[in-house]
Amino acid sequence: MKKILIAIAFLLLISSEQSVWACSCGGWPSPCEAYAAASAVFTGYVRKIEPELKAPEEATFTEQTAYVQVERAFKGAKEAEIVFHQPSHNCAPKFRVGERWLFYASYHKDTKTWEVYGCGRSSRIEQAHDDLLYLEGLPQSLTRTRISGEISQYEDMPEKGFTRVKDMAGVKVKIIGEKKTYETYTNANGVYEIYDLPIGKYAIEPEIPPGLKVRFPMPFGLMIPSDGKTFKVELQARSCAGSDFVICSDSRISGKVFGANGEVMPRVCLNLWPADKPADRYFRIFDCTKADGSYALEEIPPGNYLIMVNDDGKISGDEPFPTAYYPGVFDREKATVITIGEGRKMDGYDIHIPSQSETILIQGVLLYSDGHPVSKEAVLFKAEEENPGIERTYTIVTDAEGRFTLKILRGAVGFLKGEMYLYESKYSDCPYIKALLLKKDGNALMTKAETNPVRIEANNDIKDVKLIYPFPFCPKKEPNEK
Repeated sequence: MKKILIAIAFLLLISSEQSVWACSCGGWPSPCEAYAAASAVFTGYVRKIEPELKAPEEATFTEQTAYVQVERAFKGAKEAEIVFHQPSHNCAPKFRVGERWLFYASYHKDTKTWEVYGCGRSSRIEQAHDDLLYLEGLPQSLTRTRISGEISQYEDMPEKGFTRVKDMAGVKVKIIGEKKTYETYTNANGVYEIYDLPIGKYAIEPEIPPGLKVRFPMPFGLMIPSDGKTFKVELQARSCAGSDFVICSDSRISGKVFGANGEVMPRVCLNLWPADKPADRYFRIFDCTKADGSYALEEIPPGNYLIMVNDDGKISGDEPFPTAYYPGVFDREKATVITIGEGRKMDGYDIHIPSQSETILIQGVLLYSDGHPVSKEAVLFKAEEENPGIERTYTIVTDAEGRFTLKILRGAVGFLKGEMYLYESKYSDCPYIKALLLKKDGNALMTKAETNPVRIEANNDIKDVKLIYPFPFCPKKEPNEK
């Protein structure tokens, strides 16, 4: 379910790409739910906005008044023009002059104003095909069950960022019920729909063409929890549900990163960069190497690319070298251009760093005052002096036994310590933690705790460092524990 929840957070951005607004939503209504909840449903043309802001990101956290000419009303909207008063928070969609939208509008009787809420189904007209099919079927569609959705291809385009490429027509979609499986196909606008299914639970499985993959589903309506890999929706009497699917190129470039000494390099980060065009600031396809030095850059749109290692150029313990490029050069002009097509899997693209600064290892354990290990918390080293081009702070997370291994540049001088944040709500009965919280500001719910700092002169490897918090272990509350 994790990918599904992440997808819901992205859906607002997809619904209004040019407006650049997004927020996290706990769920998504179906067309019939949105229709029932709205004061008015109509298509309209944005005639004027106040204030007139040129950059989309300027409007995100600004109050906006939008004057919308009503074109076709499905519910309410008896006026020729409706004026929306959109608040300044980032969950409130913002509009631009000239856009045509399908509006699910809400009317506030107390202030006598109209608003379009976030986490709803209002969207630009070119992205409202599923909703329009449902609305054009009124009033009959109100009395029937319906499963529907839209399948569209989106890519992280270098020049535009996350962009809708096309609607996927002719894709077979299986609607799998408890007793029977139904099949339907997407239309020219990438929409599938099926009416009059029996009340019950259904899984939705599109047959994606070769070379493409489902990047994430976006279910709506009544959703049934499942095993985390699949989901089901439930149809009740006169209800509708379904899922949109964002698909993308099922492509990959993978390999390993080796240091100048021939050893694999974990915790090294790589970026894909367009070789022959400028990149939008939102374009980002990246990965960091695992313990065995391996990486995989995935979901890549067709094009020509460079692989960049340590893109900010700062030298650190994990990346003790300036910006490098595949197959292992520091000069961008000497980098090899990689051409990838839709759905291609290109493995074995190993990168050999030509030279690097020397590093040392610091090994130790993070403990509570009673000797209990501190697992999955941060240990950091901070150098005493700032040097241009050199990372000053290094961080690692302890393992289940509280152990850590931190790599820093040879010759660095600074302090090593553990840091963690204490939340009152996460601990059941911890007088020591409560005392720290109260000591902080008298009524704190959170505070940062630190161990004793240990001064480090990184001339040689250092072992058996002990970092100790000044309070004993206290069990955390379980997420469902009150």
